[in-house]
Parts: sequence; C-alpha cells; structure tokens
Amino acid sequence: MELRVRDAFSRGERLDLRVGDPVEDDPANSDHWGPDRVVRGAALTWLLLDGAVAEPGHVPALRLDGARVDGSLELDYAEIPYRVTMDGCDFRGRVTLYSARTRQFSLKRCRLVRFYAANASVDGTLKVRRCRLDGLLKLDGTHITGILDLDGSLLTNSDGPALTANRLQVDDHIRMRHGFTAEGEVILRSAHVGGDLDMSDAQLSSPGGAALTASRMHVEGDVLCDRLKTVGEVDFPGARVEGVVRFWGAQLSNPGGRALHGYHLEVGTSLHLNSGFTAEGSIDLAGARVNGRITLRDARVMTPGGVALAMPHAHAEEVDLRMRQHPRGLVDLRHAMFGIIRDASQSWPDELKLDGLRYDRFENPLPPRQRIRWLLRDSSGYAPQPFEQLALAYRSLGHDDDARTVSLLKERLRRRTLPRPARAWGAIQDITVGYGYRPMRAGLWLTGLLALGSVVFTVQRPTRNASGGTEVFNPVIFTLDHLLPVIGLGQGTAFTPTPGTQWIGYLLTGCGWILATTMVIGITRSLNRR
Repeated sequence: MELRVRDAFSRGERLDLRVGDPVEDDPANSDHWGPDRVVRGAALTWLLLDGAVAEPGHVPALRLDGARVDGSLELDYAEIPYRVTMDGCDFRGRVTLYSARTRQFSLKRCRLVRFYAANASVDGTLKVRRCRLDGLLKLDGTHITGILDLDGSLLTNSDGPALTANRLQVDDHIRMRHGFTAEGEVILRSAHVGGDLDMSDAQLSSPGGAALTASRMHVEGDVLCDRLKTVGEVDFPGARVEGVVRFWGAQLSNPGGRALHGYHLEVGTSLHLNSGFTAEGSIDLAGARVNGRITLRDARVMTPGGVALAMPHAHAEEVDLRMRQHPRGLVDLRHAMFGIIRDASQSWPDELKLDGLRYDRFENPLPPRQRIRWLLRDSSGYAPQPFEQLALAYRSLGHDDDARTVSLLKERLRRRTLPRPARAWGAIQDITVGYGYRPMRAGLWLTGLLALGSVVFTVQRPTRNASGGTEVFNPVIFTLDHLLPVIGLGQGTAFTPTPGTQWIGYLLTGCGWILATTMVIGITRSLNRR
C-alpha cells in the first residue's frame, strides 16, 4: 500500500482509495477499512521530508484520498516544497507543522484528533475544509500568504478552546462559512487579515465564556457575520476593521452577560446589527469609532434588566436606533458623538443615560414635547447638557421656537434642585418672562398693569403736590411713571395717589422693578445660550 502512495507521490498523481459508497467512505467508519486503505503517518512524514525520486516530467505532490493514517504526521520545523492535498482521510494521530514552512496544505472531509501549525509559514492556502477535528486547532503565530479556509468544519474540544490563532497573519481572507461549527472558544487575538473575515452561517458555542475572542484584531477588508449563531460572548475590544462589520440576521446569546463586546472597536465604514439581528444579552460598544453608520434597525436586544445597549464615548456619523421592540434595559449614550440620530418613539428604551451626548440633528426631530419625554427617560436626575444639546439641534434646523421650549423646560427642572428662596425667585422669572425665553409675557404683564392703574387712577385721581406746577394729570402716564422705575415722565413727582390708592402705586412700582429685573436676567441668559 505504501509503495502505491510513494509511486503516486513521485508522479504527483492523485491516489483515490475510496470505494464510492458514502457510508463506507465516511472517515468515521475507518475501523472497517482494510489494509489496502491504511498508511503509516511515519511513511507520509518520510515522503514529505526526504521525498522520493521524481519521475521525469512530473512534479511530486502528496494527493491522497480515502486513507486511514495510523500514527502522527509530524512535520515540525520542516521545509516542505510539495503540495499536500488529502480528502476523506482519517488521522488517528496528531498532525503537527510547528514552525514548518510549506506550500499549499489542503485537508477536506477529513477526521483529525489534533492539528498544530503554530508559527508555521504557508506559501499559499491552508485549507481544513468540511473536516471534523476532535481536539485543538492551533495556529498561533502562523503566516499564510493565501486564504485560511475552514468552511464547513466541525471543531470540538471539551478541554478548552477549539481554535487558537493568536497573532495569526493571513494575507488574504479567513473563511469560516457554510456551517462552520466550533464547540469551544475561537481565539483570533491580535490576528491580522489582509482580506475579509467571513463567518457567515457559522455556529460558535462556549457557554459561560467567550465564543469568539478577536481583541486587537486588524482586518483590512470586511468582517461578515451574517446569520452567525453564538452561545457565549463575542469579543472585539480594540479591534480595527477597515471595511464593514456586518451581523445581518445574526443570533447572539449570552444571557446575563454581554452578547457583543466592542470596546474601542474601530470600523472604517459601517457597523450593521440589523436585518433580523437578535442579541440575548447586552451590547457593549463603549468608545467605538465608526466612520459611517451604526445601525440597529429592526434589531432585538433582549435583556431582563441592567444594560441593554452601551455606547458611551462612541463616535459615528449616523446611528439608527429604530429597533424592532424597545429594549427593556438601559441604553447608555453618555458622551457619545453622532452626526445624525435615527429613532422612533415606539423604540425608545425604558431608561436612558444621555449626559454629554452630542449630535448634529435628528432625522425625525419630533415636536419638542415628545422629544422632551425622550430626555426625561434619563434616570440619573437633572443635567443641563442634554437639554442644551436638544435646543442646539432644533436651532440648527431653524426651529427657534422649539429650541426655546426646550430651554424653558430645562430651567423649570433646574428650579426643582435649588433652595427654596431660589425656587421662589425662579418661579417669578418663569411667570413673568419665562426665564427670558418668553419675553412677550412681560409685554402682557405691562399691558395688564397699565390698564389696571389707568382705571384706578381715573376713578380716584391723585392729588397735586405743592411743587407739582401746572402739569395736567394723565392717568396712563402716571401709571407708566410707576411701572417704569428707571424712566421719569414727571407725573410721579407732580401727583400723589390718594390714601385709598397708594397701595396700587406701591404694587405698580414693585411689579415694575420685578419685571425689569427678570427681563434683564432672563434675556441675558437666553442670549448667552446662543
């Protein structure tokens, strides 16, 4: 048997030992294979290390299908100039390529117990496709000039991680698609990917731990996690993706913990958590930087309490918070910076934290009374900045009256936090001029008091003072002389109210001072906020 393998290797020909029956050829049934389908791992090691004499006109290559490999295939520190392609094989021992240098290395539909290729260099594609690996796949420090293809493989390791690829460098794409399954943590910490990381339709499971750890990863292309299903935390802290991060239709589950952790994640284009995206657990995007849009349109974030969505100090040009249903937990947007916020009242969370949030505008600004209800969902208590920011957003749209409405409510809420004397003075400012945001109220008060004084002093004419001269009494001018404390019109010094109406004069003078003071304070405050 091993002579046949040697001869096929020398000619670079494929040696297919399969019988054509899918059940019989399944590597899981290799116990029933006869000696004509068994080769020693040591024999394959000898071929790849020492080689055989190449037949004229042929390029040696190991192309073996349907074999059972007894013993380990140990190629540590080896220089392997040959192409290796094995399909439907069962490796009874481990496959090791520690610090080896090889050309394209392809395993398809194989069964393995352990695959170690740490610090290896692969000049081409490393393919472990549609394989079953009942142990650790180790690619720490490995450099692959082509594609890392793990499509459709099942990785199971009850003793720890299913895949470790710390500092992995792949010049092209990483593919873990089409039902790729890992029962155990997948670790891509500090990995560098020259193309895309594609995990569409993959399934990762590590209950109570991290299903995927990709901290400080750098991806020059996109991260595609469409329809990804995970049990455990998906971890991207400090990662940098120059393209898109997309979780269309993904289902992330980590009840009681973080379903997605993207602390200081950097995304060059957009972050998509939409199109049926579901998270059972919180989403933490604190400090994330996204040059385009963060969208959670029609997403579902299911948390029984605590934090549902955390984006403090996050930056994005747009954020879409129109989720399929409003989160039952807290949404934290403190000190975030967004260009445009897209939201809808039916998707507002029960509780918000908004202090320090900055944005240019809302796509749907809503009337101020509705938008203020959004601010009032902040359970942290009164903070002026969210109201000032909302007023600024209305003002930038040219809605100055809406901006004044927000600023007025802000002053009313602030008044509740003040000592009693200050609250009383604030109430006077509110009633008279609306803290300067309703200056027309002062005109109404002046008109009403002017009418009152004019009627009273017409009925009860004041008496002329001894030095009053010959000036003719005018009840309107006399009333104005009391209402306008800074301006003297002569009537106030020429005439004195009768004893029965003196209190009206005092009232007019006092109201005049109060109106003048509150107008100056309120209007000055309003101008300072512009």
